[in-house]
Amino acid sequence: LIGRHNGAQQTLDTCNELGVKVLAYYPFAMGLLTGKYTSAMPELSAEHALTSSLTKSRRSKFEQKDLERYAKGDGKSIPAGGVAPLLSTMERIANDRDKTVAQVALNYIICKGAVPIPGARTAAQYVDNMGALGWRLTEAEVSEMENVADNLGFSFDGAGFKRSNAKFVGYGMETWSLT
Repeated sequence: LIGRHNGAQQTLDTCNELGVKVLAYYPFAMGLLTGKYTSAMPELSAEHALTSSLTKSRRSKFEQKDLERYAKGDGKSIPAGGVAPLLSTMERIANDRDKTVAQVALNYIICKGAVPIPGARTAAQYVDNMGALGWRLTEAEVSEMENVADNLGFSFDGAGFKRSNAKFVGYGMETWSLT
């Protein structure tokens, strides 16, 4: 949802046209779209809950730094408030449907024609993931989430990873571009 740019959406659309199923990794944007960094406590804003949960994370310092940027914004590449406006929209949709934010995130991917690969470290997470099956978001809900995500002013590029157009492949450097 927040990583549809840089050719990802076009690739998915083309694969759907050709009947090729796409496996969607990072369906939760490393936890940002699970509700994990929010609170059911109404007195906490989504942004505050994101920040307080991130400080308890067991992620690497690089991942932590990037996830905090996505959660709060850095005022440079990620506007203040970060992902909070999208989470608020997803929370409202989840509440209206008696679902969780994580279930909404997974169902969004299913509605787009991809197969999500969600992580589940506990039985409760597995059960929650399964709650994304057997129903579909409306086109209006999908469009609303996409519009809010597009208006965030940034795209999710992963956390703690080097972002590059090149990689070492054993025999040298391989580069690519999307043009």
